[in-house]
Amino acid sequence: MNSKTILLIAITATLAWGFQSCGSESNAKENQKADVTVSVQTVKMVNQPELLNFSGKIEAETHSNLSTRIMGQIARIYVEPGQKVSKDQLLVQIKDQDIKAKKAQVKANMIKAEAAFENAQKDYKRFKVLFEQKSASQKEMDDMTTHYNMAKAELEAVKQMEAEVNEMLRYSAIKAPYNGIIARKYMNDGDLASPGMPLVAIEKPGEYKVMARIPETEIAKIQKNDPVKVKIAAQNEIVNGKITEVNPSALYTGNQFEAKVVLQPTDDQKAKLFSGMYAQVSLEKGGMPGILIPNDVLVRKGQLTGVYTVSQMGTAMLRWVRVGKTKDNMTEILSGLSDGEQYIVSYQGKIWDGAKLSIK
Repeated sequence: MNSKTILLIAITATLAWGFQSCGSESNAKENQKADVTVSVQTVKMVNQPELLNFSGKIEAETHSNLSTRIMGQIARIYVEPGQKVSKDQLLVQIKDQDIKAKKAQVKANMIKAEAAFENAQKDYKRFKVLFEQKSASQKEMDDMTTHYNMAKAELEAVKQMEAEVNEMLRYSAIKAPYNGIIARKYMNDGDLASPGMPLVAIEKPGEYKVMARIPETEIAKIQKNDPVKVKIAAQNEIVNGKITEVNPSALYTGNQFEAKVVLQPTDDQKAKLFSGMYAQVSLEKGGMPGILIPNDVLVRKGQLTGVYTVSQMGTAMLRWVRVGKTKDNMTEILSGLSDGEQYIVSYQGKIWDGAKLSIK
């Protein structure tokens, strides 16, 4: 192949590449100039409920720390945490030998006091008849009356002592006050129990509440009997509930007000609830005007969130917005959009800031 032929082939290839490049650039420009077909919606202020969220932990509605009024060594604790118990079932037994010995002594004193009172009562009745018949002096009647009253008082004192001993025996045997589940065991066999010191904790299953902490900025919005939704994150459950108490003071709760929420679970949900679980309480109150747009129209770039709007020139304009709460696939727009503006909800192909639009 001679040099002229080689040169001709090179020139032909260069011209072909040049024509192809010009065609590509021309097509790209034509694509950029082509209007992007979009669908739009108009921003409207809608009346939306204010959603208040509070946190708390699940607690049993009925919970009792059982203790004793006497001091003594624990003979045996018959239950363990998680165990189901019945009303009046024996839970803890404190050694009561000394109390039983005292009861035997009181019983003997009772026999003596009853006999003494019976004799004094008979003597009193006889002397009363003699006194009415003028056969006994006033002093003799007074002495007999005193003797009768002393015997009566002695009998009453022994009865009080008997009641006290019976009460001590009752507190040496700690029984379940209701059907429930043992939530905690504070002591063990052989430990020394003291008055007021908790021994075991019992709670009634199936009845739960949440003590929600309310900030001072929102306590005025909470009212008794407000219905709420309670999310139990650990079980992925949403339970109905109702506010039954609102504490108007925050002096002893770290400047956080408290509201009691009684849960209203279904039968299936009851088995999934346990004391100590974290709960999120949601309350819808009143109505506030605001802007809601679908989640899928939002444009996210790093920490920024935007929405493509329609400018006055009929082009796409990426507007950065500040978003609020999200619910049911809709996001609240706090700032960045105004009532009456149009925003793009769908488009064909690609869209960019400044793109010319064809609204269908």
